[in-house]
Amino acid sequence: MNSKGPRVFYGWWVVFAAAVGMFWGPPITVFSFGVFLKPLMHDFHTGRAAVSLGFTLHLIVGAISVPLAGLLIDRYGARKVILPATAMFGSALLLAKVLSADIWQFYFFCLLLGLLLSGLGPVPYGSVISHWFDRRRGLALGLMMF
Repeated sequence: MNSKGPRVFYGWWVVFAAAVGMFWGPPITVFSFGVFLKPLMHDFHTGRAAVSLGFTLHLIVGAISVPLAGLLIDRYGARKVILPATAMFGSALLLAKVLSADIWQFYFFCLLLGLLLSGLGPVPYGSVISHWFDRRRGLALGLMMF
């Protein structure tokens, strides 16, 4: 007699993995910006507007590059977009260590993060979840974004 009980659908593990991937991608840069605003102003010897311009560039480039991420996902698949974007995102975060006190380098860093985060956001992970679920797709996408 088999006493293992009911098995959990593997797609729910995919939802969990996508939620973890989403947690370590866009929220790190978007929701933590306010914490670093004053230290960045101090480090760059500039005002709030100059530092906030970097965040604005980050969001504009991110919004413009999402259709490109969608095109790449349709052509090559989500895995071939998410994995390189994750590696490049980690490398870009390590690159922040070598930035000098020039504001243009901060702007370049923000542009780079905005470009890379389109490959780590809801579009690629939502594509993965949508391939795994038909009946409970809304619940799965909601849990991924939770």
